Parts: sequence; C-alpha cells; structure tokens
Amino acid sequence: MLDNTEFEWVSADATPVLLYPGFASDDALVEPGEIVAAVYDSSDGIALYGNRDKVLTLLLRLADAVRNAPPVPTTEACIAASTDPSTWKPGPLTEALALITRAWPLCDSETPQPIAADPRLATCSDCVDAFNERGPLTPLRLVHFLPDQP
Repeated sequence: MLDNTEFEWVSADATPVLLYPGFASDDALVEPGEIVAAVYDSSDGIALYGNRDKVLTLLLRLADAVRNAPPVPTTEACIAASTDPSTWKPGPLTEALALITRAWPLCDSETPQPIAADPRLATCSDCVDAFNERGPLTPLRLVHFLPDQP
C-alpha cells in the first residue's frame, strides 16, 4: 500500500491550522462544505513525526478544533460588492449567515453566485483576493490558526 507513496515530513512542533472553503493551494481548492485540518512548517505536508506525546497532543488539538469549528459554508458564495471592508471586523462566526442574492461581485464566474453579506462566508479564492486588493482593510483569511493549549 505504501510502496510508492511520498510524504512531506512535518514536525509535531509545526503549526496546526483549519482551512475553510475558498482556500487554494497547490492547484487544489477547499470546496464548499469541506474543512481541512492541516499541519505545516517550512514545507507543506501532513506526515507527522516527533515523540509519541507531541504527535498525540497535536492530533488532539486538531480533533478539538474540528469539533468546535465555526459553521462551514456549504454553497459557493462571493463577497457582496456592498461589503464595507473598512468596517468589517473578524470575529467568531457562531452560526451560518444568510446569503443575500445571486450575482458576480468580486468573483470570476460563468454563472451567478450567491453573494455573502459577511466575507467570512466567501468560498471562492478569486473573490477573497479581490476583497483583499480593495485598499486598506482587514484582510479576509480562510485559515484559522489554532491557539496553543495551556
């Protein structure tokens, strides 16, 4: 089974993160309805190494983060053109917010996409980049860094 598998080896001291819909890396996109638990250091990867306690602690942190993660958007959504990036403040998303309507704002698409009133519900990488390029603002992140456990 593992004859031809190549791993990126990542230390158990690496940074654990949750990746949300719209996050793109290595020609792969986290799709609506998905969440990715990732661990990385100077390279990307998930083959963890370290002593037993360190690896166990990291995996338990990831499991706890997934269990307690904010709602994951389940439909494709672009950021509404009316969203004011200068007033938007990131914070915990405790329940899914309603999508407003359908259009193309800040999102390259062949078909109209739902518009999200809150940029945390954006699920396409193009609209995230467009939102972040609109001038001085609070950047939209599709990555949630997990806090260290006490």
